[in-house]
Amino acid sequence: MALEDPAMVNRDSQGEPHVIYAEDGIATAWNSDFMRSIRRELLAGQRPDACQRCFREEDLGVASHRQSSNGAFAHHKDAVLRQTEADGHAPIELIRSIDIRLGNRCNLRCRMCSPVSSRALLAEFASYHEVPTDDPRLTRLIGEDWVSKSHFQRTFAACVRHAEKLMFAGGEPLLVPEMEKMLRVVVDQGRAGGIDLEYVTNLTVLPERLFELWAHFRRVSFVVSLDGVGRVGELIRHPLRWDRFDQNARTLDARAASLPGAGLHANVTVQIYNVLHLDAVVDYVATALPHFGRPKLSLLFYPEHLSVRVLSPELKVEATARLRALAGRIRDRCPPQWQGAPMEDLCASINGIIEFINAQDRGDLLPEFQRWTRHLDQTRGESTLAILPELAPLLG
Repeated sequence: MALEDPAMVNRDSQGEPHVIYAEDGIATAWNSDFMRSIRRELLAGQRPDACQRCFREEDLGVASHRQSSNGAFAHHKDAVLRQTEADGHAPIELIRSIDIRLGNRCNLRCRMCSPVSSRALLAEFASYHEVPTDDPRLTRLIGEDWVSKSHFQRTFAACVRHAEKLMFAGGEPLLVPEMEKMLRVVVDQGRAGGIDLEYVTNLTVLPERLFELWAHFRRVSFVVSLDGVGRVGELIRHPLRWDRFDQNARTLDARAASLPGAGLHANVTVQIYNVLHLDAVVDYVATALPHFGRPKLSLLFYPEHLSVRVLSPELKVEATARLRALAGRIRDRCPPQWQGAPMEDLCASINGIIEFINAQDRGDLLPEFQRWTRHLDQTRGESTLAILPELAPLLG
């Protein structure tokens, strides 16, 4: 989750990436030189390069995944410190959270994603970079369908015996049949009642049969990707149908009481396409989804040409003004379910976005933004300007 640099990978002595679906893959990866080095640096109070995304968010006043994980597993701190050796070696039994990215089978082709996240983007990436679809540089991004491999299934069954949290992301996890099989393994082991289950999902599907399985777990949480309301959301997360997404979101909200300890949040990837429309997303969650917590605003750092720092000086002023107005409106008319710390966290995130927008000018990336936007508009038969006319100064 933390790594952004493709060169920064957990590799073996031959330079090959460790893979958890290989025989003994998790055992060798868990105490590799790479992992032990990260532990040593963290124990020394340093900031490992692999963890820079979280520290960058924290420097902006935005709550990071590192901080939320530390809070969730704080009760294990003493035991973990006691069992971690000076060289960074730690017993595999310390694993309490399993974060499974179920490949890149996805039904959407989001503008800020790549074939790493959705193999459906392969053809558009190939044409954009003027290479054939079987170019090795692209096919490597897609990788293998590894979740059905027997080695991984055995590894999962072993690791989940100690787990307290199980998170599924993708691709789109609610479309991957192996995910349901893994839930049944946990239920059959009798472990579900001691495990928190979390999904990162685009919520374009919401299979009814999964509700019966979810009922066995201690808690069930959803982080729902929501980057825009209506046509803005459809533009960013093509070929999203807003009416279907809205129906699924309202259904999930209405059934929150039937899910054990349900935690519902929307996550907004803040980028050049939606930074001027964050108020609509916040208002939608506040009014249409009363059982959802405050939205999580996650800054996009990559691809850089879609960063909010690419905005022109005039649009940075406009974005800053809109965000300050949004923060003020939240403080004045905060929904009851966001009162207190959630409201403060949301306002802190907005202030962090303002700081990020104005800290650096990346106008040098504007030609790449223009080329990418026009390419997708042409291949998809869309018009960014028709939906986001305020970006006319950037697109001409």
